[in-house]
Amino acid sequence: MTKIKNFRLTPRPREMARWLKRERGLETTPELELALEQITKDAKQSIETAAIYTTLTRQVAEKTTPLAFPHKSIAVSIAAVSIGPALGTLREASHSDALKESLLSALHQEALSQSLHFVVRLVQDQAKEEDCDMSPPVSIEDLPNGQAGLSAGKQGPDLASSLAILLGVQRIGIALDASIPEIPPHVRVAWLFWTPIGKAANRRAEKVAA
Repeated sequence: MTKIKNFRLTPRPREMARWLKRERGLETTPELELALEQITKDAKQSIETAAIYTTLTRQVAEKTTPLAFPHKSIAVSIAAVSIGPALGTLREASHSDALKESLLSALHQEALSQSLHFVVRLVQDQAKEEDCDMSPPVSIEDLPNGQAGLSAGKQGPDLASSLAILLGVQRIGIALDASIPEIPPHVRVAWLFWTPIGKAANRRAEKVAA
């Protein structure tokens, strides 16, 4: 189990603008990009990054999680990232200002995305050392109806919560309500599968996960 706190992010205004066009129907203009740069400067101190991740062999993961493994995959890395609740509080306080709320929502999504990619890069470096390829990261938000990629009978929110508990997310300041399966909006849980490139990769990947 590895945990990291207070790692640096570099939000990308152009990616935020693409999100706003796709999700909020806002056209990208020079004025919008300037507004995104300004909101990032103003609200960046409200982002408190933290991550925790681990790698499990297929044998262990199939006993402890409902993840459905691809045929040739031999291990899975599971990660939870958090940007802290403060940015979400700012967004809620801006509900009467539609543009500001949209800008903060774009920053919120970008910060979560950047946090996850930070962890993914670390895991990919480990996988390369063990002659394994990595699948793209998958989170509950990526699953059609919250179902694809899960064992039969499992629900997306339940999976996210169970994986978060398995990781021990309280170690990075994430409090879960046992009565509610959904994880907080400032948290994202994702997983990546390891697939061997060479014949000896299976043994080496198991060593990393041990």
